[in-house]
Amino acid sequence: MYSKDSRLPLGGILMLAGLVALAPLGTDIYLSAVPSMAASYAASTEKIELSISFFLVGIAFGHLLGGPLSDRYGRRKLVTLGILLFGSASLAIVFLEQLSMLYGLRVIQALGAGLASVSAMAVVRDISAGREGASNMMRVVQVMMAAPLLAPMLGMVIYRYLGWHAIFLFLVGYCIVLLMLFLKNAPETSPMEGRSNFLASYWQLARDRRVWPGMISIIGTYGVMFSFITASPTVYMGYFGVSPELFPLAFGSNVIGMLIMGQLNIRLLKRYSAAALIVRGQLVQLVAGSLLVGYLLLSDQPQFVVVLLMTVSFISCHSLVVSNSISSTTEYFPDRAGTTTALLSASGFMAGASIGSLTGLFADGTPLPMAVIMLLACLGGVVMRGALAKAE
Repeated sequence: MYSKDSRLPLGGILMLAGLVALAPLGTDIYLSAVPSMAASYAASTEKIELSISFFLVGIAFGHLLGGPLSDRYGRRKLVTLGILLFGSASLAIVFLEQLSMLYGLRVIQALGAGLASVSAMAVVRDISAGREGASNMMRVVQVMMAAPLLAPMLGMVIYRYLGWHAIFLFLVGYCIVLLMLFLKNAPETSPMEGRSNFLASYWQLARDRRVWPGMISIIGTYGVMFSFITASPTVYMGYFGVSPELFPLAFGSNVIGMLIMGQLNIRLLKRYSAAALIVRGQLVQLVAGSLLVGYLLLSDQPQFVVVLLMTVSFISCHSLVVSNSISSTTEYFPDRAGTTTALLSASGFMAGASIGSLTGLFADGTPLPMAVIMLLACLGGVVMRGALAKAE
C-alpha cells in the first residue's frame, strides 16, 4: 500500500484516517445524547460531560505507551490491540448500570484509541519526510476530520431512533470493520529499532530543546479545542437553546472551518515552512479569541450566530497548528517517530483533559467561562513558544 517518500494513495489515507478517527469518534459521537444519558443515570449533564476528560486522559496514556511500543514491536500489533480495547470497552458501556463505571470504561476505550491512532500517525512519518511528510500528515488529518463533523450528526440520528445505547453498539461495529480492513491491507512500516527503556526514551526527547516549540503549540491549541468540546453541549443547548437535532450542525461548523484551513495549509506549505505556519495559526487564534471574549463581556444578550462565527474562526486553526507541529518535530527524530508523536499528542490530550475539567469547574451556564479559558490556553501557547524562540 505504501512506498517510501511518496504521496499517500487514497486507500492509505482512508485507512490511516479511520484509525486516527477513533479518538474524535469516541469524543463527539454521543454529545447529542448527553442529556438522555444524564437522565438514565439520574445525574447532571456536567457529570456526563466529565467523561470527556476521562477519555482524554486515557488517550494520553495510550499515546505514551503506544509510541515506544510501536517503534519496538511494530505498528500492526499496536493498532490491533488498540482496536480490540476500544471495541471491547464500547460493548461494555452498552450494558453499563453505574455511572462510576462509565469513567473507567471510557479510560479503557480511550487507551485503545490512543494506541491505534498514535501508531497510525507514525506510519506517515515512516513513509515520508520533509514537506511531503507534512502534506501527507495534513491529508490524513483532513479526512479524519470527517469524524468530528459527522459523528455528532450520526450520533443524533442513532440516538433519536434507537436510543443512546445503540451509539456505542455502532462503535463496536466500526471497530470490527476497521480491524478486518487493516489486517488485510496494511503492511508493517516501522523499522522496529527503538529498543530503549520507556522512561529513557521520553527523558531523552524531553531534554531536547527541539521538541518544546511543537509541544507547547500543541498544548495550547488542544486546550482551546477541548475547552470548547467539554462546554459546548451546555452552552449551545442549555444557554442558547439549540435543539439536539441542530446541535450537530452547530458543532460541525467548526470542523468545516478546520477543513478549509487544512486545504489552505496544504497550499501554503509549498511556499512557507511548517514552523512559519504554526506561528500564523496561533496568531489567528489569538485575535479570534480576544474578539470573542470582548464581545461576551460587552454584550448583555450575546447572539448565538455571532458567538458561533467567532468560535469557528478561533478553532479553525487547530488542524494547521497540530499537523505542522507534529510533522516539523518528528523530522528531527526519524528513528523515533512513534515515540515523538506519542509525546506530542499525549501532552496535548493531557492539557485538553485538564483545561476541559477547568472549564467545567468554572461553568456558570453562560459562554463566557468557556471563551476566557480558550483564550488563556491560546495565549499561554503563544507566549511560551515565543519565549522559547528568544532563548535559542
